[in-house]
Amino acid sequence: MMRSSIWKILIFTCLISMILIAAPQPAVHAGFFSQIRDIFKAPEKINELEQHYIEAKEELGAQQQKLEESAKAAEEYALKQQELFEQNEKFRQQNEQLQKQNEQLIAQNADMQAEMVRMKQEKQSFVSKLIYTFIIIAAVFAAYIVSIRVWRYLVWRKQRSTRGRGRGISG
Repeated sequence: MMRSSIWKILIFTCLISMILIAAPQPAVHAGFFSQIRDIFKAPEKINELEQHYIEAKEELGAQQQKLEESAKAAEEYALKQQELFEQNEKFRQQNEQLQKQNEQLIAQNADMQAEMVRMKQEKQSFVSKLIYTFIIIAAVFAAYIVSIRVWRYLVWRKQRSTRGRGRGISG
């Protein structure tokens, strides 16, 4: 009986071995000596990690510097944009004022032109009235001279006809 139980154990062990061989095995872990070797290489790895840390820290510092410069540039840009906006607003207001002033000057110019036209017409009217007045005065003066001549002629004829008829007043 003992033999049969040994056989059973042996068969059972073979069967389990076959199952374990057929089943997939996880990755092999390092042995004790390789872990000791890794412990002795730890200072080198620490130095390497420290170097990576320093490089990452320097990169981070450089990126922070760039970020600060970018923020400063953005702030300057915003200030410049605000200044330009304010300057643009001032120019717009000046433009509106100049436009109003221009409209006033145009209206004033139109009024002055109308006044000049009116004054020109008054001047022409005055000149024509003056010319007519001189013509009338000259005509009246000419009529006066002609009437005096006619009157003298008539008086002369009357005196001549009365002298010839008789004695005159004196004699």
